[in-house]
Amino acid sequence: MGAAGNRHGRRPCIPWRAFPPRQAYAQDAVAVLNASATDVNRVWGAVTLAGLEQEMVCLVCGSKSVRKELDVGRHPVSSFFLQDADAPEQTFPLSLGQCETCGTIQSTDIVPHDALVPPYDWLFAREPEEHLDGVVEQIITLPGVTTDSVIGALTSKDDTTVDRFKRKGFNNTWRVQLDEDLGVTNPAANIETVQILTTPERMAAIAKKRGAADVLFVRHIMEHAEDLHAFIRGCAALVKPGGIIMVEVPDCTTSLKLHDYCMVWEEHSLFLTPETFKPLLSIGGFEPIRTDIYPLPFENSLVQIARKTGEPGPVRIDPAAKAQVGMLAQYADAYEPARRELRAKLERVRAEKGPIALFGAGHLACAFANFMGVSDLIDFVADDTPQKQNKFLPGARLPILPSAALVDRKIALCLLALSINNENMVIGRNAGFVEAGGTFCSIFRASPRSIFTAAV
Repeated sequence: MGAAGNRHGRRPCIPWRAFPPRQAYAQDAVAVLNASATDVNRVWGAVTLAGLEQEMVCLVCGSKSVRKELDVGRHPVSSFFLQDADAPEQTFPLSLGQCETCGTIQSTDIVPHDALVPPYDWLFAREPEEHLDGVVEQIITLPGVTTDSVIGALTSKDDTTVDRFKRKGFNNTWRVQLDEDLGVTNPAANIETVQILTTPERMAAIAKKRGAADVLFVRHIMEHAEDLHAFIRGCAALVKPGGIIMVEVPDCTTSLKLHDYCMVWEEHSLFLTPETFKPLLSIGGFEPIRTDIYPLPFENSLVQIARKTGEPGPVRIDPAAKAQVGMLAQYADAYEPARRELRAKLERVRAEKGPIALFGAGHLACAFANFMGVSDLIDFVADDTPQKQNKFLPGARLPILPSAALVDRKIALCLLALSINNENMVIGRNAGFVEAGGTFCSIFRASPRSIFTAAV
């Protein structure tokens, strides 16, 4: 499977067979992260030739009982937009497995962090924030939290949460800085880099310098961790004994149940549900205070607030998490039928109504076009981000054009590949397309205008 070729012609791919265990490259991680994109590709090309296949060990419980269930093929990193349609691409195998001991769904082919650092620094991600005011209120009422407390944060994704504390009179705040604290000078480095450098030794040094946190925020990064135990123990090293940690991750339950394969992303190592998320912080010696699910249209947010009460150790396997074994197998069983159903529908639309486009040139569009095998049925991707225009979508090699092309090129069906929350806004901004007879649908099964259920 995977994108070996489409109507734009076959294209050169650089294969990825295997990568060595973390110990093989961790010693000089910062040097590699500071290298140019060309240097990094050369480094990983050498590793590809020298690497040996590694037996999959569960990222959570350490058992050798991860059962591979879903293989979506070999694909490039979704943030590596192509400068031209014939440019070579490095590809990686993408597959998911589920641990039969602890129930955790995880990547069985983790793409190394170095290969994820994009060749430009203008990419950004917006995380949902509607729930953060309530989360802050919950934390400031906890015993031991006062306006004199030290408020710490791991990444830039935590800045707006820290700002909420500042507005409430908490002025003793800090955030881990890529350059100053971690020695990373590459301006394009981000979450993929922080996660690999979050180790107990590095974080203990930062805590000593900045002051250990009474409250630490860790939003939307744990699911990226290559070495989960090192990452959680690193976070624990930033927190005072008795201190509080707040961790937030995406909830994959909806995608798993609805069989939405846009869930799969090369940047994620873990695909969590409330049941498999809840016990993870026990690795760092934390006891949960509360775990909440905040509903969102595509994927809910899972938030756990916990207190540091002990020392790091093994994960406490939760019976509720283990009871989820089999969920990934059901998801995988529906993959090929979903691909056939979608392809038949889009072929009919093209034949009866006209051309098809995607809207939103992000990793979700890549997943839809590449994993579902429909890139040859799509003419282009509309996206008004100036830096993306006149480039090509990774894997699918579809041109990225301004949204005005929807009307100019007489598109009949436009598939929205951005946050469900933003669908109405995008449709409103492109009223001319609708007035010209065009139809908007969504690539997501959770959307009320999903292409999988819409009568088009």
